[in-house]
Amino acid sequence: MEDNNSEQQPKQADASPVLPPGWRLELKIGPDAEGELSGVAEVWQGRVMRCRLVITRYGQDRKASIARVNARVEYWLSEWLARPHRGDTDFTEL
Repeated sequence: MEDNNSEQQPKQADASPVLPPGWRLELKIGPDAEGELSGVAEVWQGRVMRCRLVITRYGQDRKASIARVNARVEYWLSEWLARPHRGDTDFTEL
């Protein structure tokens, strides 16, 4: 069966990074005008979106592109989990 890269789709089961319980990835990816895979990956903790990654020019090989997305999400999550998350983290006046 041929892989169809012709349009972005709301959920893509082939993206499967290792995530803690309660976390999920929503990936929309498809080819741009030149056939390069691009899109958006959103990382959610429950109902809160924690990260939005822009995927640009990830090549034309879907399997390799999804592997890159998975690795990028896992790296971001490991960095995020290593930081403390308490108190006010809004921007302040310099």
